[in-house]
Amino acid sequence: MSERRWQPPRLRLFEGDHRRATWLELLYDLVFVVAVAELADVLAHGNGLAFVGLFVPLWWAWAGYVFYANRFDTDDVSHRLLMLPQILAIALMAASVGDIGNRSALFAVSYVVVRLLLIVAYVRARKHVPEARALTTRYIQGFAIAAAIWLLSLAFEPPIRYVLWGVAVAIDLATPFLARRHQGSLPPQTEHLPERFGLFVVIVLGEVVAAVVFGLKSHAVTPGSVLIALSGIAVAMAFWWLYFGHLDESVVLRTRLAGQVWVYSHLPLALGLAAFGIGVEHALAEPGSSGWSVGIPAALVLATLGLQHLCSGDRRSSTVRAASAGLILVFSWLPVTVVLLFVLLIGAGQVAYLLARPVTGDTP
Repeated sequence: MSERRWQPPRLRLFEGDHRRATWLELLYDLVFVVAVAELADVLAHGNGLAFVGLFVPLWWAWAGYVFYANRFDTDDVSHRLLMLPQILAIALMAASVGDIGNRSALFAVSYVVVRLLLIVAYVRARKHVPEARALTTRYIQGFAIAAAIWLLSLAFEPPIRYVLWGVAVAIDLATPFLARRHQGSLPPQTEHLPERFGLFVVIVLGEVVAAVVFGLKSHAVTPGSVLIALSGIAVAMAFWWLYFGHLDESVVLRTRLAGQVWVYSHLPLALGLAAFGIGVEHALAEPGSSGWSVGIPAALVLATLGLQHLCSGDRRSSTVRAASAGLILVFSWLPVTVVLLFVLLIGAGQVAYLLARPVTGDTP
């Protein structure tokens, strides 16, 4: 029993068992439900720059754990003791975003704690998994430099502090990309990684529904408001169908570049989905306003889906998604209700197109 409770990290990539998300990973995701909701509230108050700027490190904190768990997760006591405190730190990050002007130091320190715990995990993996030593060394170096810059930012007041955050996040994001040549012999686990990213998509889609429900609750119920609310949720369902109806697990192994583009593309996808929910909430509050609040996020979602399909080698779907995104942008100056219905029409058409396509191989 004690041997099962305390285990060193081990390479999980080539094990024959069927990998699925652990209960710890699902608990880890739970705090991000709250974090995404707090970030959506930032956007709802009109601060789009802060929304994007804070969403990136929060998403990267989540992705960092996903990447580590994909290769080295043992779900033993030592692993849990390193990962559970991250939840506490991320909760503090979520509590900071609504008043980032006064709580930027708390946000920075909390993020550093998350990254340092991850670095400790990689140090243990470097020690116990010799075949991963080159990759883990580069991860440790890049993440440590970024964490140091986050700490350095505490010595400065905004906006210089935010500039240093941007530099640190750029180093964080670039580290796995620059370590590509060491990833060839340690490819991602093709069942586990797509499932984890799919679960985050579900989290953000849930925020779309929550935003629509909140918007409808806060305003008079009229035929027009009900139409907007139902259309917004229906579009979210269409986005869900288009993403999961075309989820290709093998894409993470297709080529090292295509696999990484697919992974990183989930950042703009999550941004677009969250912003779309706030756009529908805005439409409920001001149904006569222009449609940019829903048109731009919807176009971003479809364009990102097109990029993901291109990574899978499906040029036809990629072209259709990209063309749909461009078409939505062209008409986004129209009233928001009209734009929302137009997005719904395009989304429904995309789903119908997907269903009408002949099934080839394992493609849905």
